[in-house]
Amino acid sequence: MFIRPAREDDLDAVYGICLATGDSGRDASELYSDPQLIGHIYAAPYLLLEPHLAFVVTDQEGIGGYVVGVEDARSWENRLERNWWPPLRRRYVDPDESCRSDWTPDQCLAHLLHHPKADPAVVCEDYPAHLHLNVLPRLQSQGVGLALLEAWVAAAAVYGVRAAHVGVSPANIRGTRFWTRAGFAELKVPGERGDALWLGRLL
Repeated sequence: MFIRPAREDDLDAVYGICLATGDSGRDASELYSDPQLIGHIYAAPYLLLEPHLAFVVTDQEGIGGYVVGVEDARSWENRLERNWWPPLRRRYVDPDESCRSDWTPDQCLAHLLHHPKADPAVVCEDYPAHLHLNVLPRLQSQGVGLALLEAWVAAAAVYGVRAAHVGVSPANIRGTRFWTRAGFAELKVPGERGDALWLGRLL
């Protein structure tokens, strides 16, 4: 296994891994009719717009995992609003709010494209950077995730990052366990509806 900086030609593989781990750590291929939609939100913009903080792990079968992130979540949200969401909003229809109970998984993600949810201010204040890390089953439980995280932390330190946060689905027990073992602690977010667990770590 080998960890290296991500390249633009890794994009298809990163899209695939995002989908293959997109159901709270499980394969989401059966959930979404558009296989790239989840990656438009949680993977592709990071690799394309912040490549200095994007890494992949490869083995004999190809790319098996990635880590991506940004130095400051607040600035990143503004950048997405300027440079990433507009063309996607022209491509994907914003679903009708009055029919929310009938939305498909694709429509739920399309809604996020049009109405992205900001990371909680109380989290970003103390842990401004954020990241996403996903590893395919064939490379799990081998220390690969921690090695990817170490690569990201080392790169982020060069840019002055001192604290970072992640958001995890409460259903993703394995993922929560990974971040906890990696030194991330759960953060209390007043008023949060419980659709995400927020964890932070000083780097």
